[in-house]
Amino acid sequence: MDFKEIKGHRHYLFENFQEFQAFMPNTALHGYWRDGHQNDWVELDDGCICQVLKKFKVKDHKGIKNINCIRTVCGTYRVDDKNRKMFGKDGIAENIYSFSGNIESKQRYNKDGRKGKEMLFARYIASGMETKKAYALVYPKASSKKYINEKVNQLLKSEKVLNMVSKEIKTTLEELGISNEWLLERYRDMVEISERPSDVLRSLDSLAKIAGLFDTERKQESLTVWSGFSPEQMEALKSGNTETKLIGHKEKEE
Repeated sequence: MDFKEIKGHRHYLFENFQEFQAFMPNTALHGYWRDGHQNDWVELDDGCICQVLKKFKVKDHKGIKNINCIRTVCGTYRVDDKNRKMFGKDGIAENIYSFSGNIESKQRYNKDGRKGKEMLFARYIASGMETKKAYALVYPKASSKKYINEKVNQLLKSEKVLNMVSKEIKTTLEELGISNEWLLERYRDMVEISERPSDVLRSLDSLAKIAGLFDTERKQESLTVWSGFSPEQMEALKSGNTETKLIGHKEKEE
């Protein structure tokens, strides 16, 4: 996945239909790009997917015939020119208003570390999918269980991937109204209303760690990624049951 920002708005290019569905689950695909209309999401000749930014007509060189044209993040194309295909694998067009396109290089496609497959893997994990199944969906050509296990372990040790998963989970929690402040308030409520000393002690211990009270020798930046939450697990979290499954942890000394 890549995107081009135009007038403050991001316009995306997806590698395949699976990636498109993951990031745009409630958006319809309208078919082949030559048949698309403005704002339609369409499939390109190599299976990549993007949105039609504009559909318009221009006069031919004689100024007589109207020619249908389509503009996307991959450039501007004549609909009737069957010899010229639109390929998303070439990347975002440097000049989308030109019929030549001036396609940018793969280096531009991966600029700033935007790796579509890694983002898709992170989104699957954050949604609660088992890690190996998520990898198999993102990399369907991988068949060896040993290879998949090794690659999954590598991804879950990657700080970038863990940050992606953490961000996806945070977004999901925010959509449900579960903020950091909300969680802290629940800890405080537990301390104030709990009748069992063990519950009070656990809550105080958690609050003390969050506040850094026990951090007397060094500071650590700690990133812990938990498995994604199903709707049932989210309800359990809201009700105070915070049992989750750890899938990755990374620490960095400062």
